[in-house]
Amino acid sequence: MSVINHTNGFSVAHELIYTLKVRDAMSRDVVTVTPDNSLREVQAILRERRISGTPVLEDGRLVGIVSLEDIISALDHGHIEERVGDWMTTNVVTIQDNMPLHRAVEYFRRYRFGRIPVLDAGGCLCGILTQADIVVRLMEGLNHIAEEAARREIALLQRAGTPITQGQEVTMEFPVNAGDFDNAGIASARIKAALKERGIDIKVARRAAIATYEAETNIIIHSIGGAITARIGAESITIQAVDWGPGIEDVEMALRPGFSTASELVRVMGFGAGMGLPNIQKCADRFHIESKPGSGTRLEVEIDLHPLVSEGGE
Repeated sequence: MSVINHTNGFSVAHELIYTLKVRDAMSRDVVTVTPDNSLREVQAILRERRISGTPVLEDGRLVGIVSLEDIISALDHGHIEERVGDWMTTNVVTIQDNMPLHRAVEYFRRYRFGRIPVLDAGGCLCGILTQADIVVRLMEGLNHIAEEAARREIALLQRAGTPITQGQEVTMEFPVNAGDFDNAGIASARIKAALKERGIDIKVARRAAIATYEAETNIIIHSIGGAITARIGAESITIQAVDWGPGIEDVEMALRPGFSTASELVRVMGFGAGMGLPNIQKCADRFHIESKPGSGTRLEVEIDLHPLVSEGGE
């Protein structure tokens, strides 16, 4: 879900996957075991709860995960009565609950796991996420959007013939703090809402929201802080993302899909895939970026509000 192209467009599901957080989709009723449980006991738990794996906790901390594959392997080798601690996977891939849901989608694609334990800000287990959880949450979101669309259609029919006021030019400003993943997406959500209030095509609003979200995330990950400014005019929206450093050494390289200077910590958290600037370019009708090491980065995106074709960009 992190890659956008001209053929798949900007779908409602794509928008949701950017808007929702992991905590919005995860299961909070987590079945856990300890390293001292036997594999036989785990086998019974998995069968009873109809699940394919469970986290392993010791003194309240996540120390491993045991799966149905581990149980099958133990059965094959005659070790089903042994301790979970001797068979569990200890190098566990986790994700934080405040991460955007599209990062979890990238995790599932990268690691091919059936489930990912979810940790809170304190590093404690607070949920577990499966691909089925993501699908269910997306379906709930799509149903809600469909219901809202039906209500809007009824309202439009009731006031048929009433002219829609486009309103004055609006400027919106949002400070963005380094490392503030909890508030990632606030600017993009408010900008999208403002466009929808003006009756702008949802596909155009979606492009603006995704471009803003990627710009927000870049400031959060790569800079010491900055700001997002959006100017909504009669014909276009201009989105500026400015940060205070450290700047980009090679802008041309940074625009290449997959190129990233993100730290290992950021990559472990699920960010830094190197698709931020390329995605912004694909959302934009006009795109400009300038950056110098030590002096920060200024990014400007312009999107036409009433294009002949509302999907795509330069």
